[in-house]
Amino acid sequence: MVSFIERALLRCLEVICLVLLLTLTAAVVYSTTARTLGASPSWYDEIASVLLAWLTYFGASYAVFLRQHMSFGGLVAALPRPAAVALALFSELLVIGYFAVVAWYGNAVLAVAKWDSLLSLRWLTLDIVQSIIPISAVIMIIGTLLTMPRALRNAAAGIDPEHAEIEQAIAEAERENAAQARTETRT
Repeated sequence: MVSFIERALLRCLEVICLVLLLTLTAAVVYSTTARTLGASPSWYDEIASVLLAWLTYFGASYAVFLRQHMSFGGLVAALPRPAAVALALFSELLVIGYFAVVAWYGNAVLAVAKWDSLLSLRWLTLDIVQSIIPISAVIMIIGTLLTMPRALRNAAAGIDPEHAEIEQAIAEAERENAAQARTETRT
């Protein structure tokens, strides 16, 4: 069940990131074309900044689900197993705590931001623009909770996921080189 929820949220984040990226691309192409023709849109700079910020936050949330943020997996894997699990659990709890604070205060900022808007699009209030902060913080908490069991299992087994990924890539490259060498030998 957890795996299904994780995959569904990951797929949703992929779609959101893709839509934001395509929208940002369309805005940039439109603005560049309009500037070339001498009619620069007044809203472009603000919208491009907002779209890029939202893409960054959702992209960071996506990276949480894939466990692609900076970590010290080698350090954890080098520790004795009980210490490794304790350190991994402590770091997970720190991450959750940090994003809980970000979500809480990000939400508090929205109450103030609702009275202000973008300069070029007066209907777009800053609470909508800034809502990405608590939204992404909650998504990152969910991502951390869903992937925490895997991280703790890796710590208990002494596995450094980054090192394992590198070893897998090297093994694949060696297999490809061996297959290519066999093909060249036959010809």
